[in-house]
Order: sequence, then C-alpha cells, then structure tokens
Amino acid sequence: MKLLKNVNILGKHCEIVISDENVALREAFYSHKATIAILGKENIDISVSKYAVTDIKDIDEEYIKKVAYRKLNLPISIGKVDNINIREMKPDDFIYLSKFSEFPFDTRKDLEEYIDIYYDFYGYGLYAFENEKELMGLAGFYNKDNRCFISYIIDKKYRRKAYSFKVCKYLLDFIHRTIEIEDIYAEILSSNIASVKLAEKLGVIIVNKIL
Repeated sequence: MKLLKNVNILGKHCEIVISDENVALREAFYSHKATIAILGKENIDISVSKYAVTDIKDIDEEYIKKVAYRKLNLPISIGKVDNINIREMKPDDFIYLSKFSEFPFDTRKDLEEYIDIYYDFYGYGLYAFENEKELMGLAGFYNKDNRCFISYIIDKKYRRKAYSFKVCKYLLDFIHRTIEIEDIYAEILSSNIASVKLAEKLGVIIVNKIL
C-alpha cells in the first residue's frame, strides 16, 4: 500500500509518502520526500522513515501537518497569548538566544540536534516567544532526574511586564492538556527572589538550585 499526501505550509510544498512497503519508503527517502511507515506488514527498515505508526488510522491531519513542518524545517507554533507567538525554536534563533548566559546550547549544531530529536521524542521542549517585531525570550520544559522542569529567560527590556508569567502559564496549560504531566518543577537559586515569586504564582514545585 502506498499513499501520497501533498501539503502546503506557509507557501512551501511537501510530499509525504505513507506506506507499509520497504520499496516505496526507500524510493521516497532517496527522492528526499517525507515518509510515514505503517508497521506490521513486513519488517520495515526504519532508517528510511523517521515517523512510523502501527495503523493508518493513527494518521490524522495534525500528524500529517507535523511531518510536513519537520520536513520543511519550519517551527510549529504552540499558540499565542497577548499577541505573543510561542513556537518551537529554529536554528537561526541561535544568533539571538546565545546572548543569554542561561541558554543551554553552546553551538548552532547542538541546537539543530535538539530540534531534530527532542520535540518529537517528548512532545514538548523549550520554546521561543516573540512579538511582531522580534524574539523576546525562551521558555518551556526540560527533563532532569526523571522530573519535568519549567524554565524561562527573557530580554531585559521585557522584564517586569508580566510577559514571563503569561507565557509560562500558557505553556503549563499546554503541557497539562497535551502530555498530562501533573507535577512540574522549577530549579531556582533562593537568592533569585523574582523567579521564586513567579514560580509560586505559577504553582510549580520549587527546587533550590545549587551552584
């Protein structure tokens, strides 16, 4: 079985081949098309398909859209709050975000590898947020010691304006709704009074950070 889906995202075209046959998946892969493997009929070579499902019924429009975004290297938008767009990071964000000492990636390649793996594997991650003019900061989730933590960094000119609270609150609602993770932690220096107050307001569990 072989199906071809044509998707247009922001003016860019993406062809997605859906199949339960290795030959069709290999042909699509080497033709630089996106692929979704359907497991079960034969021993599928997963090296030629980043995405796989056990039943074609598992593929809905949202799944198709996600695969297209990934193939086109476009960040998926998580949503908006007060005209602030919250989205997945993209490689070009490294230029802006690397100015923050708390930014967790040393090189653009590190960021690219994170984007390629983390969002799909966990279903959540760290997100850039921006207004109509520019990036404002970074907020989202990371895993440590088998627990999910929330963190944020924001440009100085946007601090003390409740933007961090609104973005983090939106993301907490998002992760509770989509991933169903109940306990979210925040690792904060006890001397960072502003962040402690924000975490308390958000209702997350505070863990004292030790340098």
